[in-house]
Amino acid sequence: MKNILKYDLFIFDFDGTLLDTEKYHCKAWNNALSKEKNKNIEIELNDYYKYFHSLTPMMSRNYLKILYDVENYDYIYKKKQYEYEKIINNENINFINGAENFLNFILKNNKKFIIVTNTSNKFIELFKNKHQILNKATKIYTKENFINRKPNPECYLRIVNEYNNEKKIGFEDSLIGIHALYQVSDITPVMIHNMSYYYNIEIINKYNNIILTKKYDLNKLNDNLLLFNNTNNKLFIQNILNNNISQLKNNFSNMVHIINQISTLIKDINISNQIYLSGMGKSGYVCKKCASTWQSLSIKCSYIDLPNLPHGDFGMFRDNDILILISNSGNTDEIIYILKYLKNNLNKRVTTISIVANKNSAMEALSDFTYVLDNITEADSINMTPSTSSLIFMALLDGIAINIKKNISKDEFKMVHPSGSLGKR
Repeated sequence: MKNILKYDLFIFDFDGTLLDTEKYHCKAWNNALSKEKNKNIEIELNDYYKYFHSLTPMMSRNYLKILYDVENYDYIYKKKQYEYEKIINNENINFINGAENFLNFILKNNKKFIIVTNTSNKFIELFKNKHQILNKATKIYTKENFINRKPNPECYLRIVNEYNNEKKIGFEDSLIGIHALYQVSDITPVMIHNMSYYYNIEIINKYNNIILTKKYDLNKLNDNLLLFNNTNNKLFIQNILNNNISQLKNNFSNMVHIINQISTLIKDINISNQIYLSGMGKSGYVCKKCASTWQSLSIKCSYIDLPNLPHGDFGMFRDNDILILISNSGNTDEIIYILKYLKNNLNKRVTTISIVANKNSAMEALSDFTYVLDNITEADSINMTPSTSSLIFMALLDGIAINIKKNISKDEFKMVHPSGSLGKR
């Protein structure tokens, strides 16, 4: 067992990883909903996993609202917690097969274990009274100890910070847990594998550098650790960068075309007119940065804050100004409103140019010129965080400015950079 015993600190999730509690959480939801709705409600365990272990924000809330007409999630959640407490007090809830023996093995070899869970301290205390070995944990982190719960990796990042000098291995059983653990490269990730678990295939496909083990099989775990290469923990980071590179390559010819076309459209703008860049959310931050780049190249350009336009800022526009808008979806509500108003209500002729990553978007129909990128896959595992799309939009907007001012001299550039290292070069 030398491969296992190389680790100093063993980190465990609680529900479903140490204690066989998940089916009782499901039962507590059924009890709470049945009493609230005054009828028998039976959420199947697999549906419970699907909706309550999902990485999609608000999935469980929307599920309860649509199927069971639950308008006040927080209220019904308190009812569920009450039902769960009754179950803990009345049911004999056991360890996952092999988990208690594994904890004894750790303690016998003078190793430390800690527990990191989304469950509350009140319930942990109840379980500690029932299972004395839990009292031997070096530390137990409950949901009260964190601002962000799993799948956010905050809990594991805190452990890495607090136990900096110890070699760590972590055990999880769910999608949200393994997603949190997977993001922290200092902890070897182990999945307590259940072939019937709803997200089993997704975990195997997405998190391909984790160790899979069943029922805390010591021999199998030891063999898997022998094969495991700790450098694999860097694979997730490599995937982020590789995704950025591949998406840039996929859109390369499109980007060349867009830079060329927009440069041609705006390079001879009248000196009295203004170019504006804008977008909503993260796209807005990209435009704010890029407007600064354009200004540093002596291009008359400003960032415009879209939400303020309907509150009087439409007055900044002049005939023949240019507004460049970016949006990944091309269907951003706030931008649609702005484009409709510019087209149908404002008595000024503003040329609108949209860059989107979605064919046949609403922005395309409302803009004077629209340039469409191929669909962009974001770098995160749920394809939702504006990351790769932000990189591509930034490269596009900076590329347009640099192309327009490709003949700029060092003296001209330094003229607007009198301070800092650039001004000294």
